[in-house]
Order: sequence, then structure tokens, then C-alpha cells
Amino acid sequence: MVSRDGSHRDEALAEFARDEYGARIDRIRRLMAENDLGAILVTSEVNFRYITGYQSQTWISPTRPRYCVLPLKGDPIVVSPVTFLVGMRQTSWISDIRSWPAPRPEDDGVSLVRDAVWECVGRGGRLGAELGPETRLGMPVADFLRLRDAIAPVEVVDAGTIMTRVRMVKSEAEVGRIRRVARIVSKSFDAVPGFLSKGRSEKDVCRDLQIEILRNGADRSPYLVGVSDRGGYPNINVGPSDRLLDDGDMLVIDTGSTLDGYFCDFDREFFLGRPSDQIRQLHEKLWKVTETGIASIRPGRRVCDVWAAMAAALDEMSLGAADVGRMGHGIGMVVTEPPSVHPADTTIIQTGMVLTVEPGLSFMSETANGARKVMVHEENVVVTPDGCELLSVRASPDLTTVL
Repeated sequence: MVSRDGSHRDEALAEFARDEYGARIDRIRRLMAENDLGAILVTSEVNFRYITGYQSQTWISPTRPRYCVLPLKGDPIVVSPVTFLVGMRQTSWISDIRSWPAPRPEDDGVSLVRDAVWECVGRGGRLGAELGPETRLGMPVADFLRLRDAIAPVEVVDAGTIMTRVRMVKSEAEVGRIRRVARIVSKSFDAVPGFLSKGRSEKDVCRDLQIEILRNGADRSPYLVGVSDRGGYPNINVGPSDRLLDDGDMLVIDTGSTLDGYFCDFDREFFLGRPSDQIRQLHEKLWKVTETGIASIRPGRRVCDVWAAMAAALDEMSLGAADVGRMGHGIGMVVTEPPSVHPADTTIIQTGMVLTVEPGLSFMSETANGARKVMVHEENVVVTPDGCELLSVRASPDLTTVL
């Protein structure tokens, strides 16, 4: 079944204006030409949405795949299950939509995709697919292999890096969404001392924060980690748990929350009772390291230079860096995107990139019998022509305490 009627697009449901997608397609095609690709096949939710504008909660189910074939020249082709046609026409700008009655395991759209690839690439040529770092196929691997065999001798190569390179640089409209959700979460974090108290669990506090974030206007908090322990916290990626908070505990909450499909990602720390001099001083020093990272960001530098600036600041203050591999990353439609603020990442910083600045340190806690703890600070910035702009509201150098 083929539909070429794009007149049903509902502007109230559209994510962005049509020009936004045109600019994206132009940038993708420039890189396609550089890499001698006749077309790109997109199957993942994030890249499909980035190209087509189609958004739906049905992506949570793996039952029905969706495909977009973007040719170097000519109109994109969407291959979609029949059940998604109405939503596809309402939200997407693409008019060439071909469908089948999914689920149909014996041929779940594969033959339609094969035909679309042949139309765009011919019986030779090169097809890009989402195969590289930080990309995922949105179709069964068995079907992908079946498709690859069916379109031979078309060569299938990685195009995931093309998509991540294009998505690294955000438009003003994209940055606006990240700015809004970052401000919402910043405001919500300010409310935490009001419901943080001895005897409450990590889950209790994090649940109340989620409610506050939603009440203030965000859509979701799909990532919200809360970790606590006496004299510091042991990690930043497990929890929240049923552990009850007590005097002398330090709690970190890290959240990736969304608004209109775009993430912010930053953390805040809280202390119950009076922190030791060690904790207070380490918190203030790490705050200064974060300042160093923010100040080092400007177009033309490499992200590894930002890492080096923070690493040098940690070393100058005789602080042991946390063993997390990187000290920041990109954010956008995904909570963690390329580039990585890492010593081996030489990506050139460009205006419009949205990054986290996320230094961390490791220390032996004087108030927890010498147990090893970590401390991590994180802020969100957008790169501007002469530096960067904070999107999250900057944390205080003084550790937030609840007595």
C-alpha cells in the first residue's frame, strides 16, 4: 500500500516547522555525498524522528518496526505499518509512505524497504545504516541481515556517525527546548530541601522530585538516579533504593528529564546535618573545577581540551579524579550523545553544540571509616560564538544542607 498524500499533516502536532527538516536533510546529504552514499536507511526512534518529524509513544513496543530511506537526491520514503499511518500523516512532513499489515514476521516490511532501496540506490551503489558507535537498529537483526542479502550487490556501510555528527549541532529551536527543561529541573531541585529529611528513603525523595519536575512543566523524567551514604556517596548510577536517610548522609540526585522530546541532564547534591570540613572543601573545589570546564568551552577548541583543562585543575588542587572515563558529553534527543569530554575525543567544538560539564573526584571519606567515595558536579551549556551559555541554573559553591 502506498500513500503520497501529505496534506493531512496537523501543524498542531508537528514538532517543528518544515524548514527545520529541510536544513537537517541538507546537512545530512552533504555528508552522504562526501561518503559516496546513495541513500541512508534509518530505523531507530531518534533518527527516524529527527528526519521525518514522526513522534509516538508506540516506540516503546518492539513489535512493529518503522523505516525511512533518505536518498541522496529525491524525496524520502517511509515504510510504516498500516496501524501508524494516521499518526504518520499527522506529524510527518514526508508524503511517500508505504505500508504493510504488521506484525507479519515472514516479511515485516523488508520487501518494501528492499524496493525503496533499489529505487534510491539502484542495483549497485552504497547504502548507509545505523551500525556505528552510540547507534541502534530499530529492527530485528535477522531482518536486517535478510535485507542486506536481498539488496546485494548494494554495499551496506555505517552511516550512524553521519547522523550523530549532524545531530551534535542544534538549531535555535532545539536549544530552546533544552533551555526550558533545564530551567524547569533547576527550579525543581530548589524544592528538594523542603521534602528531604531524616527517616525518608531515597525513593521517597526522588519520587517527590519527579512530581515536582512534572508539576513545573516537564514531560518525563526517564532517568532519575538518587544515591546516598554516610560521608559521601559510592557511585552515581545505581538507585534510588529503600535506604533511609540519616544525619551525616550525602545524597546526589542526577536526572535526565525531557520536554517536547529533548533532554537536560545534570545533578545536585544535598547533605543531612552538618558536613565535615573535608566534604565542604571538596565540594567547593569541585565547583571551581566545573567553573574551569565551563570557561574552557569555545568554538574551535577540541572537547579533549576541555577535559584537559578540568584534569589540570583537579591535579592542581591535589584531587583524585573519579574513574568514569569522561567528564561530560553531548545531550539532545538522547540523554547522552556524542561528543564525549574525554582525552581521546578530538571533536571540534561548534556553535550550537549542547554539552554537559561533568568533572568528578574520588576520595577517602574521613567520616565513613576511610571508605572510598565519589563526588560529581554537572551543568548543561550551549556553545555560543564567543564561549558558552549556561542552560541549567548554576549550582552554589556551598553545599546545600538540611539540618
